[in-house]
Amino acid sequence: MKLDACAYRPWRGRLRSPIWRFWPIARSGLSLMFKRKIFWFFLLIGLLNFLFYFAVIYTLTRLKAEFALQGRKLPEFVQRFLFTETGDSYRQFIYAQNIVLMLMLAFCGALLIGNDFRFHAVAFYLSKPITRLHYFLGKLLAITALAALITLLPALALFIEYGVFTDSIEYWMDHSRLLFAILGYGALVSLAPAVVLMGVSAWFRRTIPIIAAWAGLFLFLPYVGSTLRNFFRKTGGGDPWGWSLLDFWANLRWISSVLFGAQLDRYEERWPWAALVVGAWMALAVWVFWRRVGKTEVVL
Repeated sequence: MKLDACAYRPWRGRLRSPIWRFWPIARSGLSLMFKRKIFWFFLLIGLLNFLFYFAVIYTLTRLKAEFALQGRKLPEFVQRFLFTETGDSYRQFIYAQNIVLMLMLAFCGALLIGNDFRFHAVAFYLSKPITRLHYFLGKLLAITALAALITLLPALALFIEYGVFTDSIEYWMDHSRLLFAILGYGALVSLAPAVVLMGVSAWFRRTIPIIAAWAGLFLFLPYVGSTLRNFFRKTGGGDPWGWSLLDFWANLRWISSVLFGAQLDRYEERWPWAALVVGAWMALAVWVFWRRVGKTEVVL
């Protein structure tokens, strides 16, 4: 090695605005996850449902084309059985991804955030000129992007596929509102659990406690809510749906009813409470994360 190689060398790349300081944190987090085989396993499992819907859409559009050539119309019950183009199927697809998403996010939280606290890497992240906000935004962007890979992006691909196989842009034009509903619900399902995960990971830090707390939030609480709801439904009559507010995924689904316009008469009373509960969880998670990071001894 030459001696001049050990001397100070100025940065010769393109300088960016300080507002982009969170991007290297997000990029390094994504790179770290992409190198893990278990991440690709979860991604593959999550895309199996996508491949099923992909095949269903292809079959449905080909059947409609064949019936159109014969001057007939595809029976309504067949179309409803295969795929509903009005949005219910897209909504169901995103909701069905919750199990794989929950497992993948538990792993992501332990690796991207829990390990930072365990091995005291947060102090190096917060060295000047990086702030808590940059660290928060970088980690949030990485986790949200990973969640979008199995929720938002596959749903958009299905929407595009349906329009392509109909050999016309009329589907996209007639269902433009559906596109915004998919974007809204997909972004919500990707962002809200990511924020909650950051709070859980910052609080428990270690892998096993993070997974246990995550399972308690998304498995135990929904079970308790469902059990109590069924109990009071049998004993007191009516439908005490308020107990289902313990189910985080159900809350997200109720909020999506406004975006998709699905059964508004049923969910009109529920979705404001669901939005309040989801907002409270997210606010609590941000507060916990902020406090935990604030207690870190910063290297100046």
